[in-house]
Amino acid sequence: MTLLGVIRPDDWNFPLFLHLVGAMTLVGTLILVGVSLVGAGRGGSVAVVRLGFRGLLFAALPAWLLLRVTAEWLASEENLDEDTPGWVDVGYMTSDTTLLLLIAATVCAGLASRRARREGLRGSGLSVAVVVLVAISLVAYVVAIWAMTTKPS
Repeated sequence: MTLLGVIRPDDWNFPLFLHLVGAMTLVGTLILVGVSLVGAGRGGSVAVVRLGFRGLLFAALPAWLLLRVTAEWLASEENLDEDTPGWVDVGYMTSDTTLLLLIAATVCAGLASRRARREGLRGSGLSVAVVVLVAISLVAYVVAIWAMTTKPS
């Protein structure tokens, strides 16, 4: 068992703090987007659909970028270039694949927002697609959070 998370130099605290801020903001924003679009599908307003789109565009994607940049910063501080632990690989796989899901969800949410503004809330297929993509991303992030906190070998 390694004690990497317990014993670390103090100069890693700032990038680790930024990494956690990015992760918490990303997960919180995805929960906001999922709940708002589910609510929009059950008789919400056009503003709720726009909230989902703007949450993805202005909060989730920048939070993902902060999470990923600080993850690389931490990996370079810890010299993990040669031999990466399994929990770091889980984080890399999760962040790389969910970026594609986040981009697809943002595009679908933008189209759903535009369609909702023009036609009302009749066409909710795109909103359902966004909810599914966000749910898959949230499940992947829960697995990554588990891997980061328990650090299985």
